[in-house]
Amino acid sequence: MSLPPETAQQSSQQEVDSLAFLLNSANLGSDAGPLQHWLTQTDILTTDNLDFDGVFVSNTCKGAKKGCGPRDVGAEFLDSAQDLESVYSSHLSSCQDLMSSLNSAADPAVLFNTDPNLAPNARSDGPLEPVSRSLSASLAQDGLGEASSGHSGHRGGHGHLKDGTSPRKHPQRGQGYRRLWQQVTKVSKGQKLQDNLGLAFSDMTVEDLLKIVLKLAPQEPAVDAIKQGLYYLDSSAMAALLKELAKQGYLKRAVEIFDWLRNLEPSHELSSLCDLYTYTTMISQCGSHQQLRRALELVAEMRSRGIDCNVHTYSALMNVCIKANELDLAQDVYKQMLEEGCSPNLVTYNILIDVYVKRCQWEEAVKVLDTLEKQAIQAEVRTYNTVISACNKSGQPEQALKVYEKMLAAGVKPSATTYTALISAYGKKGQVEKALEIFRDMIRRGCERNVITYSSLISACEKAGRWEMALELFSKMHKENCKPNVVTFNSLIAACSHGGHWEKASELFEQMQTQGCKPDSITYCGLITAYERGGQWRRALKAFEQMQTQGCHPDAAVFNSLMEVLWQSGVLLAQSKALQLWTLANRSGHFRIYTNSKQDSNVLQYSTVAFTSGAAVVTVVRWVSELKNKLLKDGPGFFRDKVVFTLHKSKQNRSEQPSARIFESVSLLLAGNASPFTMHLFDQTITLEAAAAPLTVWLRSAAFNDFVHIQQSQQLKRISLDLLLSEDVAIAARCIEAFNAVKRYEQLFSINPALCSQALLAQRAQVVHLAFKYGAAFQLKDDTIYDALQLFDRVACCGAPLNVAAWPLMLCSCLLLAARQVEALAMWPALEQVTLLTGFGPDGLMAMERNVLMWLGHDVSTISPMRVIQLYLERLGHYLPDFKAVDRVTKDLQTLVLKVACSPVVGLRPSLVGAAALLVVRRARGMVPAWPTVLQTMTDYTPTDGELAACVMHMEALVQQ
Repeated sequence: MSLPPETAQQSSQQEVDSLAFLLNSANLGSDAGPLQHWLTQTDILTTDNLDFDGVFVSNTCKGAKKGCGPRDVGAEFLDSAQDLESVYSSHLSSCQDLMSSLNSAADPAVLFNTDPNLAPNARSDGPLEPVSRSLSASLAQDGLGEASSGHSGHRGGHGHLKDGTSPRKHPQRGQGYRRLWQQVTKVSKGQKLQDNLGLAFSDMTVEDLLKIVLKLAPQEPAVDAIKQGLYYLDSSAMAALLKELAKQGYLKRAVEIFDWLRNLEPSHELSSLCDLYTYTTMISQCGSHQQLRRALELVAEMRSRGIDCNVHTYSALMNVCIKANELDLAQDVYKQMLEEGCSPNLVTYNILIDVYVKRCQWEEAVKVLDTLEKQAIQAEVRTYNTVISACNKSGQPEQALKVYEKMLAAGVKPSATTYTALISAYGKKGQVEKALEIFRDMIRRGCERNVITYSSLISACEKAGRWEMALELFSKMHKENCKPNVVTFNSLIAACSHGGHWEKASELFEQMQTQGCKPDSITYCGLITAYERGGQWRRALKAFEQMQTQGCHPDAAVFNSLMEVLWQSGVLLAQSKALQLWTLANRSGHFRIYTNSKQDSNVLQYSTVAFTSGAAVVTVVRWVSELKNKLLKDGPGFFRDKVVFTLHKSKQNRSEQPSARIFESVSLLLAGNASPFTMHLFDQTITLEAAAAPLTVWLRSAAFNDFVHIQQSQQLKRISLDLLLSEDVAIAARCIEAFNAVKRYEQLFSINPALCSQALLAQRAQVVHLAFKYGAAFQLKDDTIYDALQLFDRVACCGAPLNVAAWPLMLCSCLLLAARQVEALAMWPALEQVTLLTGFGPDGLMAMERNVLMWLGHDVSTISPMRVIQLYLERLGHYLPDFKAVDRVTKDLQTLVLKVACSPVVGLRPSLVGAAALLVVRRARGMVPAWPTVLQTMTDYTPTDGELAACVMHMEALVQQ
């Protein structure tokens, strides 16, 4: 049924008026008039550039609400604040052309078609207004380099393949408009396009789609939530969405969406979103070794789809290879890239240098710089820094400095990373002055120092043993308001440790915790090493306990240092704890004893690794204990003809001690316990050998039981750590107080041998012999007899006019005075009894006693060497009932002290005589260490001390007599 001409003309005019109203309501017109021009915008942000991470960089669009898309020459964009930003099309006719066409009864379906292929004469007039920046544009700014050489003249989002074709299908560009047209027909009078809920996806930005995915529950599919919005994206915006998901920790969501797109049929409208850009982006997001396979599969899939890889694809794949530590594969990819005629860019060369850094191939890294220069590619600061790092890791500080000079010559401004790498290079070579010179140059050039710079310099000072300089730099760091981190504190603690300043190391440890810096395993290792070198075994144990509480796992260095400080302390409680901790370390994979024997060999071979004396001694004790168990279980035949045990050193470690020191400790241990082992030191390796027959005899002997007495002590095993520490604290306090009294006595009553009569010294042996004869007659303790001898020496060397012939009477008087000082009243010998036993008359005894008191200034205080020895033994824990060897040690000490007393050497301080006697006896008995660290700390005597060394030589000569 047809309408009258007037009605038809009126109807056409109404349609034109309705369309004008609609366009005016939608705010699509320019400032010149609502219907003068109808311009279109694209649905996504298009880009020209791509870095190896798959980021797209736009140099043209500063970002519309959703981004701006590709355009032909002369195309311009409309700044619409409300709608139609996501629509992709070519230019439409002006509003006047539309009215003319309507009046001529043209087909409205054709007039409103937005397919650019059906609007060949579309054009646009008027300038563009600046548009707001979108997320896609922001993401794009992260990129480096151009996407490919073939894109230089194309400002759209779709890259061209090598044949010049575009991976996006042009007929699909109109699909968004067709859907929009369906929504336009639903707009009622008084409504706007954005009022219609059906326009949600067409109006969404990349940011909006991102927010939708981020809000999804884990079990909700991402594709279902945003699928409709993908119709308004092109591949570059799709790549931006995928990368941002990965950046925000939603890589699985990105993989989910991309894999869905990959599996679409080629005829599907969205299948074209899988192109060079999106593939390269997803390849760049692969990181682990398992994901490397996925990256390779994606490259294979690109090839099967006819999508050629470009420089960014290859660079991304090389980077994935490095993350998976497949360095050979990274170089294979680089070679393939060259074979396919794809020219590397700066990003590619930077990645190639990374490969050489990991391989410590500094020469190859330097050659890359030469290649860049030949190809007229300007190296950036990162490039130079990476090459300097390669030289640094290879121990080539001089080469690193040459690269630095080349960097300055090229006009590239060094960064803090540059200087830090140079400082680190010199620090590793121990050239701290060179490192400081670089630091001063850094200051002159006005380069800001950061925490990494200071940490590297402090580390250089630590390696060079310059702990004072390290602390000065730490102070300077504070003045510059540079906050230290855990690496800084670790280097400082290690520096103080190597300098022997455990107190400062402990102070720094407390300071780092106060400043909120959490200690790590390296921190505790440095702290325990500091305590080990300071002989602070209780503090080391507490640090180890705190380390475990904090979840830090001790490594071999920690266990070796802990074994060292505990065993070298000489305290039985500490040595027992060392044996327990050895078991813990063994379960953690350290100090494993391996059997290296072949079935047909007549030698039973064992080996392990230990790099401190304490750890080596504890390991040997545990090993021979296991041999005893094997003997009891399998019999002597288990040992074959010979048993060999090899102690290896680890790779270079800061806690490592010289092999000669370890050899000396183990030799002392075995020789002093009459073991049948012979030892050899060759090329830093210690070997113990013993024939099976004598080894079997020794393992069944009393000497062996003494050897392992600590390990067999059940009481020591049951002591908890808290009880152990509190017990030792109490003993230490008591012993230190007593030793301070000894030092005061020695200062007040020093003996001058020059004042002693030579005739009296010549009769020294008779004096001592008579003293013990009288003491036995008076039923006095040996300690009292030695006290009396100490009084006798004081009188003999006081310079008084003595009658040498009367020395027996003077000795008897000293015995009586000493007994009254230390013996109970009931044990004092009566005067009549003394007269009867000695033949001295009461008057003569009383007269001599008055003279002795006068010569001593009426002060009969005395401390003999034997009492000092008892103090030393108490400090070591020899009072423990399970210590079976204590009687043998005490008897040996008594014998040695008696020989010293009989020698014509007087005036030696009791503390010195006691220290030397204990050292000589412990060494002879194979007790390691011969002079424990707790006694060094308490007495200030060291084995290398001149007085102690001379006294030890004197006693060893007496032992040989």
